[in-house]
Amino acid sequence: MPTVGKRLLSSGNFLLTVVLIGVLFIMGNYLSNRHYARWDLTRQQFTALSDQTRQTLTQLEEPLSIIVFYQSNNRLYPLIKDLLAEYERVSPKVQVEYVDPEQDIARAQQLVTEFQIDPNSPDAFHLVIFKSGLPAAPGAAQAGSRHKYISDTDLADYDYAAMTMGGEPRVKAFKGEAAFTSTILSVTQAEQPLLWFTSGHGEKSVTATDERALSELKRSLEQQNIRIEEVTLLERTEIPPDVKLIVIAGPTRRFTEQELALLQTALEQGGRLLALIDPLADTGLDGLLEEWGIALGMDIVVDPARALPFVSAANLFVTDYTQHPITEKMKTLMTLFPLARSVRPVQPAPEGITVTSLALTSDTGWGESKTSVGVFEFNAGEDLKGPVSIAAAAERGSAADDGAPTRLDVIGDSEFLIDAQLSNVGNRDFLLGAVLWLIEQEHRIGIGPKTIETLKLSLTGKQLSNVLWLSLLAMPFLCGLLGIGMWWRRRK
Repeated sequence: MPTVGKRLLSSGNFLLTVVLIGVLFIMGNYLSNRHYARWDLTRQQFTALSDQTRQTLTQLEEPLSIIVFYQSNNRLYPLIKDLLAEYERVSPKVQVEYVDPEQDIARAQQLVTEFQIDPNSPDAFHLVIFKSGLPAAPGAAQAGSRHKYISDTDLADYDYAAMTMGGEPRVKAFKGEAAFTSTILSVTQAEQPLLWFTSGHGEKSVTATDERALSELKRSLEQQNIRIEEVTLLERTEIPPDVKLIVIAGPTRRFTEQELALLQTALEQGGRLLALIDPLADTGLDGLLEEWGIALGMDIVVDPARALPFVSAANLFVTDYTQHPITEKMKTLMTLFPLARSVRPVQPAPEGITVTSLALTSDTGWGESKTSVGVFEFNAGEDLKGPVSIAAAAERGSAADDGAPTRLDVIGDSEFLIDAQLSNVGNRDFLLGAVLWLIEQEHRIGIGPKTIETLKLSLTGKQLSNVLWLSLLAMPFLCGLLGIGMWWRRRK
């Protein structure tokens, strides 16, 4: 009998242990499903949302509905689904619905009617629809909501080379995050800030198509839900209050007294100015900028310690930034300036104005006053000793004061914004940070969304043969030798 009791006790302990392990397993899964951590270990942080996207999502005040109106076998469908899962995870106000127009015909027809989708359009059934605002009551109009949809062609760049041989186009780059975040801004922001780009003084143009154009910059600003207009100040008698920022991008000719007076009046009334002034340019803006605490140097900034290979030392890459909302998120990025002049705070600063340098060279950089020489050499007493500031921001007043604060940002180069340069490392982020600070949307400053580009590995016939022999013959043969060696060792 005691033996039977011991067996029962042993069996009971075993069953209890199994039950406890099962309970712990269920509890662990329950907790991990609600409290978990994610890490993106990819080199370019492909699966991590950008700072700008996170800022946009966390500041949503109204529910946001996203309807993926796609066939599930579409090549972009898994990319869209994975990305929107991250959007839902960051913000509880985001709700995503997936509608396959072939499987759910009734719901598809409802969407076509509600959002006035043209069923004959090639992209009619490859759309992502964004709708902001509370849903209307049954039978009521959708007056309180705003919507917009983007198509398949807005989300990806395609490589059509395979079509010449009867194949399907290949997705070359997925631009979903930039497109989604831009669309969210457009349907959630009640106001679309207006920016003026000046013209008539040799400035770089946002509408031109030449090599000095700013078309990529224009597209980036529009993705931030910012409206762009190119204007000639000489034709204006005043600057309307709905103009949130005036941008002067690389002028090569002098501004007239009338235009300078117009800019001064706007700044006195709480206006905003972004001036990108290249070296050696005589723009007539020096006096105006000095009144607001920013001095332009008649020099070219060089930094041999940070020189780029095979180019002049005047091609700068900057990694030193000061503490300011514009550069707060720039600590891990560098900005490339093809040719820059010094831009530094006036000492002492005008009364009531706060001036801050933004980007600096290393200690070994300097402002070269002999701009016509081919070989740069620092001359004490003549050249500006480093670290040299090449961008500065000025502010008078604050948001807490009555009226809008006056803000200026001056950068000693405009070439870093042209289409060929804007995508370099942190150039776009530096400029967007300046614009968002100037229009008092600094809460949106952050590293922008990335474009996920597919990588294509091209191998020759010999390389493919080597890979085949290595994987099918060499590695199994080595594993076999290792096993034989272990067997022989144990036998001994």
